[in-house]
Amino acid sequence: MTEKPLIVYPDADGDEEALYVQQFARLREVASLRVYTGRPKSNKEYIERIARAQGVLLGWDLPVEVMQQTDNLEVISFTGVGADKFIDLNQAASQNIVVCNCPGYSDITVAEHTMALLLSVCRRIPNYDRATRNGNWESDNSAIELHGKCIGIVGFGGIGKHFSQLCKAFGMRVLVWTRSMNPKLQNEYGVEFCALEEIYQHCEIISLHLASNPETEGIIDQSAFEAMGVGTILINTARAELVEEEALIQALQVGKLGAAGLDVFHDEPPSLEHPLIDMKNVVLTPHIGYNTPEAVSRLFSIATDNLVSYFQRETRNQVN
Repeated sequence: MTEKPLIVYPDADGDEEALYVQQFARLREVASLRVYTGRPKSNKEYIERIARAQGVLLGWDLPVEVMQQTDNLEVISFTGVGADKFIDLNQAASQNIVVCNCPGYSDITVAEHTMALLLSVCRRIPNYDRATRNGNWESDNSAIELHGKCIGIVGFGGIGKHFSQLCKAFGMRVLVWTRSMNPKLQNEYGVEFCALEEIYQHCEIISLHLASNPETEGIIDQSAFEAMGVGTILINTARAELVEEEALIQALQVGKLGAAGLDVFHDEPPSLEHPLIDMKNVVLTPHIGYNTPEAVSRLFSIATDNLVSYFQRETRNQVN
């Protein structure tokens, strides 16, 4: 009888195995499974956990120094999308280690969070909540109605597509910039493809839905803010690196941006002295757009399917 491969989850949160029983049961059908709770405290401990593993279910990062000490490792399934931020993909390829990720698991959840941020900004929900709790019964008409507004969606992957339909349901005109302007998608989703400059010029609201890479980092810079209309609203639930931070702060301070809703930051968490913290025209959330029970359940289903499929001779969602 052929010995089952060993899969190790070296950095599990304490309750995950109890929450995702079916997913872990699938792994045990094809392999021996070892689950360690908590992140390793040292590279030495990390190596001890995964030294004999053929497969790794990875929650956080895998240091190069640790990966180089693995002689048996064949496949890593990263529980997220941006595997390149946590794993050296070139080093993995040089060791013939397949790296897989979990595309699409949070599309719906992030799109809904984006709409929640937009509504919070436009209806000034945090401000009114604080005022009401402090006994101030404010009643002004500074809120913004979404119906009839023009929104620009920058990036049109799974999240951008789903968010566009939420915007359409609110009666908004949706302009989209994407590198692959497929006319079929434009017709299917009822949006208008255009150049970035047109989004800056015509849209009262701009929402970012791009991956962060050398081509997109800093895509929203000072010149982009200068091209926008006064009072534009910016929503970012994608990556902080897409926006030049100093230019963002300045645009908010001088009123070029009317407001912003941000779920991502260059330094996470931002310090209490960060200029964004005290800005009343900014709504901040702690990088939680992806995090609902439904999305995390999908995440573990995809991550475990990646490993099951690999050991059944079918590689899925390989990124290196």
